[in-house]
Amino acid sequence: MLKDKVENTIKNFSLISENSKVLVALSGGPDSVTLLHILLQLKEKLKIDIAAAHLNHMLRGEESERDENFVKKLCSDWGIPLFTKRENIKEISKGKNIEAVAREVRYRFLEETLKKINGDYIATGHTASDLVETVILNLTKGTGIKGFRGFFPKREKIIRPLFEVTREEIENYIKENNIPFVVDSSNLKTEFERNLIRIEVIPVLKKINPKLEEAVLRNTSILREIEDYINKEVENLLRKYLSKNQFCIPLEKLKKLEPVLRKELLIKVFKTITGRTLSYKKLEFIENVIKKKEYKELKLTRGYVIFKDQENFCIEKENGKEKEYFIEIKEIPSKVETPMGIVEFDLWDGKEEGFLIPYKEAISKGIVVRNRRPGDRLSFKNFSKPLKKVFIEKKIPVKKRNILPIVQVGDKIVWIPGVYKAYINFIPNEKQIVVRLKSGDRGSNTRKFTQKES
Repeated sequence: MLKDKVENTIKNFSLISENSKVLVALSGGPDSVTLLHILLQLKEKLKIDIAAAHLNHMLRGEESERDENFVKKLCSDWGIPLFTKRENIKEISKGKNIEAVAREVRYRFLEETLKKINGDYIATGHTASDLVETVILNLTKGTGIKGFRGFFPKREKIIRPLFEVTREEIENYIKENNIPFVVDSSNLKTEFERNLIRIEVIPVLKKINPKLEEAVLRNTSILREIEDYINKEVENLLRKYLSKNQFCIPLEKLKKLEPVLRKELLIKVFKTITGRTLSYKKLEFIENVIKKKEYKELKLTRGYVIFKDQENFCIEKENGKEKEYFIEIKEIPSKVETPMGIVEFDLWDGKEEGFLIPYKEAISKGIVVRNRRPGDRLSFKNFSKPLKKVFIEKKIPVKKRNILPIVQVGDKIVWIPGVYKAYINFIPNEKQIVVRLKSGDRGSNTRKFTQKES
């Protein structure tokens, strides 16, 4: 019996818990009427309360009025509380996709009604036949795993008790129980994509496999399991590498991920950070960027940047160009706050670790803390080399290059933390200045760069 099949679906997918209040989305068509009829029969066994809701979209004139009057009489005859509302979808849509707007308005009405009655679930009449239509429609548009698996039997408060029921089973149930229903004439118009698939495509496929719904249900079940596994792996990576407005992952780790996992990760990251959907075309473009060796930085959407260097791949909120800083050190001790931390200058006590600069030379020539400039070169024993080349050789991430503090004495770069130390001839017993890079709270004599200083 169909009632038993629906009951098993409810049990297998944990759709409804005891002592719940279920709001049935009632259009008046055979699917929703069958759903309401079966839930009424299971009401005592499931220990649930039932109400219904109907939105008049005002799209089909007298037929829309007929549908509203029909569900009012049906719910009155069956003793079901009914909530109705009218919305002029054509006027609301204003040139947008009417079907999409109607769906959005309908679900908003259902959610508002559920909240009003303090309900637990919204039950819709989606069937296995609807699932087949959805999968085929998604397939024609080039979708991924989510499209191939179609809709879920349960999504948050939305439940689909007829998930494993075919349209033929609905029709037989309606006849056997002499249940009244109305027909939406727009469902017969093949200019709508879904109708075209239902009326012309599925009958052909059923000639190949009469049990098409069963086949699709099996496939979507497998795809849900695959999707669950991928989602868990993606969540683990997000917890590890995602901060508030930035996702940064070691490039080699990203490359070693299975392609399907990497793509799902990129889609989820992009959605989480930007709030926007990453198109297949842009996804393929990012995949090509990851494979190439050279540094890349690009905008795929307004306000957000994607960049890749030798070590990392990142998606982050765009902060604009890094500010230049050029700060003269006029007294010792001093502290200067930079994007990489605090650069400290102290008289060397002979014990503290750090980079040493001759005091007399530094004071006479002047000390400056700045970030890099075009044309910067570093001096070695018998040659010099462009700073840019040194950064590349040492695989310093491009984002880090722009903010690394450079200590300059006179016109010579003497120290870049973690990158370069100039060779210096020290005079015995002469005072030295020790330079360190630290992170932490700023002291009272710490200078913080805000704009270019000189």
